[in-house]
Parts: sequence; structure tokens; C-alpha cells
Amino acid sequence: MHMKALMKKIFLASVFLLLPVLMFGQTKWQPTEYEISTRIKNAGLTVTSRFTGLKADLVFSPEELAKSSLTASVEVETIKTGIDKRDKHLQQEEYFNTAKYKLIEMKSVKLYKKGNQYAGMFNVTMKGVTRQVEFPFTFTRNGTNAEFKGSFELNRRDFGVGGKSMTMSDDLTVDIMIKAKS
Repeated sequence: MHMKALMKKIFLASVFLLLPVLMFGQTKWQPTEYEISTRIKNAGLTVTSRFTGLKADLVFSPEELAKSSLTASVEVETIKTGIDKRDKHLQQEEYFNTAKYKLIEMKSVKLYKKGNQYAGMFNVTMKGVTRQVEFPFTFTRNGTNAEFKGSFELNRRDFGVGGKSMTMSDDLTVDIMIKAKS
């Protein structure tokens, strides 16, 4: 009996010693559902598009932002605007040039708190050009489930996507929502 009580105390002591590591260690999140879309003004109308083919490596803990990293890519040829002819046009050399550039990629450089949400400086690579953009986002955790959600703006011409246009805006908004499990 005495040995059983000693083993129980050792086990409980081990759990309490490991608890901070378990609570504040880095968590790797596996995407379970996502939506990646863009919005841009063209001829006075808002044109939206959606991308699929997400691949992501999400290592994130609010308590250890300096050790966290978020990396994601989407397949450019999966763009859907609701008009097949426009989707094919966007894959041409003038726009995304999907024959040469298969992915749009984002990789965090630094993650930090910003007010009551999070933000990060990300290297965004599109059409062979990399620019740094700030991406503010929320992170909501519910047990082993979480959601990353945010928006950022970028200038399409900074990436060589489309030329000068009298009707199409240079600026577009990117919306990202990723639900994940640990």
C-alpha cells in the first residue's frame, strides 16, 4: 500500500512540474477548414475571388509569440471569381502567370500583440516578388480547436499583377480565415 501512495505522489508531482510546459509550449495547428478570398474594385464594382489548395504550417502560442511561426501557401490556378473566362484571364502572364508561378506564399517574420488582437509582419511572395506586409488577426482558442482570422491590404502592382488600369484599383483586400485543431 505504501508503494502505491508513493507512486501516486510522484505521478502528481510530475504532472504539476510539466503543466507549465504543456500549457505554454508551442502548439502546432492543423487546418480543418479555411477560406481565402480577395476583394478589389473594378469598374465601380467589388470583384471577389476565392483560392483553394491551402498548405499551412501553423505553430502558434499566444504566450510565446517570439517562438511562433505561421507559413501558408495557396495554388494560384485555383482562383475562382464566379466567371470562368475571367478566371482563365487572371492566369495569363499579365496577371498571375500560373504557367511560371504556381503559388502565393506567406511566411511570418515577426508576430506580436496589437491591441486586443495579434499581428505579424509577413513576407508575401507572389509572381516571384516578395514584399513585407502587416497582417492583423484574431486568434480564438476553444480547447483543441482554434480559429485564425484577419484581413490585410496590398497593392497588386507591387507584385507585377496586372498593369495600369483606368477602371481597376491598385489596392485589394485579402481575407483569411483558418479553423484548425491541435
